[in-house]
Amino acid sequence: MKNWKVYGIIITVVLVVFIVGFCLYMFLFRETITEAEAQNIAYQYAGVNASDVTILTIQKDREDREYEIRFYDDVYEYEIDVNYNNGNVRNFEKDLRENININQGQNNTTVSMTEDEARSIALQRVGKTSEEVTFTRVRIDRENGATVYDVYFYDTEKEYELSIDVDTKEVVSYKEDYLVNGGSSVTNPNTTTTNYIGADKVKEIVLNHAGLSSSDVRFSKVELDVDYHIATYELEFYYNYFEYDYEVDAMTGEILKYERGR
Repeated sequence: MKNWKVYGIIITVVLVVFIVGFCLYMFLFRETITEAEAQNIAYQYAGVNASDVTILTIQKDREDREYEIRFYDDVYEYEIDVNYNNGNVRNFEKDLRENININQGQNNTTVSMTEDEARSIALQRVGKTSEEVTFTRVRIDRENGATVYDVYFYDTEKEYELSIDVDTKEVVSYKEDYLVNGGSSVTNPNTTTTNYIGADKVKEIVLNHAGLSSSDVRFSKVELDVDYHIATYELEFYYNYFEYDYEVDAMTGEILKYERGR
C-alpha cells in the first residue's frame, strides 16, 4: 500500500511539473503580435506610410519566432523581421530597388563616353595624374538602371574604385582603401568631407542602437562607401558570439540596414 502512495505522489508531482512547464511555455512563447500589427511596426520602423508601399511577402518563422516582412516603395525595397512575442525589430534592411535610376527625371542630355574619358574623370576626382597611378580595370557596367564605367586603379598609398555615369559624366560611386602589407587594404572611415558624421560618431550610433558599449565589442569593419551620391558607413562587430552588421547614412546618421546573427 505504501508503494502505491509513493507512486501516486511521484505521478502527481510529474503532472504538476508538466502543467506548470506547459503553462510557462505558452506564456513565454505565445504569439501576442498579429500579422497586421507586425506590418504596422515594420512601417513605423522604416518611416513609411502603408499607402505608399507594396507588400511582397509576409512569412512566419516559428524557429526564430518572428514575422519576416518584405515590401517596397518607389525607390527602396525593405526587409524587416518582427518578433511575434514582443514586437521587437530583429532585422532591418533598406536597399535601392533594382533598375531604379536615382537621377531619373533630371532631363540629362545623352552623351557618349570613351574609356580614356572615364580614366580622365576618375583621375580628376582623386587629384592624381596618369603617371602617379596604375590602372587595373576599366569596364562598362549597369548599376541601378544606369550605364557606367567602373574604373579601378591604385597609387603608392591607396586603391580606388569609381563608377562614372556615361550619360552625365558624373562620379556616382567612389571608394578608396589604404594599402597595407603589400596589397591588402583597409578602408579609411574618416575620408574627407566635413559633412560626414565621422567614424567615432557612427560607432556611437550603432552601439546605442544595439544597447552595447565600446568596451563590449570588437569592430571588424568600419568602412565609408559612396554610391549614387548616397554616402554610407558599413560596420561589423561581434558581441557574445553574435555578429552585428550595420549600414548608416554618413550624412544624417540614419540606420539604413541592421542584421544580428550567429
